[in-house]
Amino acid sequence: MKKIFALLIVAVLLAACGDESSSSAPNPIGEISSSSNDDNGSASSSSQKDSKKSSSSVTEKKSSSSVSGKNSSSSVIESSSSELFFHRCDDGDSTSSQGGGYIYYFICKDNEWEEYRKVRLDSLDSLAAIEKNKEHPNMDSLFAGYDGEYLEFEDPRDGHKYKYIEFHGYTDDIGSHATFYVMAENLNYGKMVPNSTTKFDDEVTEKLCYVDDEWFCDNHFGGLYTWSEAMNLPKVCDSVEVSSNDACKAYADSARNSEKMRTIVWQGICPDGWHIMNQREWLYAGGDLRSKALWEDNAGYNRTGMSIIPTARLQSGVYTAFWMPSASESNVAKAVYFYSVSNNADLSGANITRRTFRSIRCVMDANNSLIEN
Repeated sequence: MKKIFALLIVAVLLAACGDESSSSAPNPIGEISSSSNDDNGSASSSSQKDSKKSSSSVTEKKSSSSVSGKNSSSSVIESSSSELFFHRCDDGDSTSSQGGGYIYYFICKDNEWEEYRKVRLDSLDSLAAIEKNKEHPNMDSLFAGYDGEYLEFEDPRDGHKYKYIEFHGYTDDIGSHATFYVMAENLNYGKMVPNSTTKFDDEVTEKLCYVDDEWFCDNHFGGLYTWSEAMNLPKVCDSVEVSSNDACKAYADSARNSEKMRTIVWQGICPDGWHIMNQREWLYAGGDLRSKALWEDNAGYNRTGMSIIPTARLQSGVYTAFWMPSASESNVAKAVYFYSVSNNADLSGANITRRTFRSIRCVMDANNSLIEN
């Protein structure tokens, strides 16, 4: 009986391999497609169970040449009960499966398929894919999910238009309700310079654009700035204790202690009537501020309307960071980070080198009860 069963398995595998001779042949399990071994992320055992459900909800996207890796003889077959069974594979092979609104990525370890990452279908324009394919992402979902009203401001310096929103709610910080208006897009102001730039001009506001492509600056990613550039200070202020250098004196006088830094209203390179979002305002905003666009894994939902998107990536996922007007030690300042692997961010800020390039958000000076109290 065992021999008969083994022969049946071999027959199925040979049939699957035979199907690969035709580029139009259907995928053996409907929705397995090739995936790069360069993808990295966290594993989820519950997601792996979901991926083994019926394939009736799966739509084929590619030909049956579906498993990438060292040996094309690795196969995935579907049982008569419609459950997906992952049979022996070669270590290093990778594949993916779609279902339940996600794409699940698998890699072969010890001759068994193991899920290592999942991506929500509405966030498939990942930064890794953008860099690999040199394409511009679809940003249609950037502002989706917000039930409030988006207002619009035009920067008189260059005519660039920004959506902005009103935050309104109770805060323990002042013991009452508070309101302020904040841009729902990263600031994009200044002249683009290449990522390889090492010499900067203090007379010009200079920015980097994602992957050296100004399209990203102009389409919601905004500019990336060193801390001193964002604060509209000379470049020397990126590498000195601000209180010890006359070039940084104006900032040092306004942010002379940690409490002043927490609530400082510092215009920086924001338009007149706006200032760089400070620690108190970030803490008040709170919650998951990420947009539905571009985030991998636990993508955001944009319920607050802040529409924050990733602007950089690591092996473990994508992230973004925003400068605060808060300089602590000789060459570091505080920045707020948002990651693809977490719904929450440390809105009090983390100390990072001022010479790195980060985004900024601008807050309106007027009608801001966090300033008035």
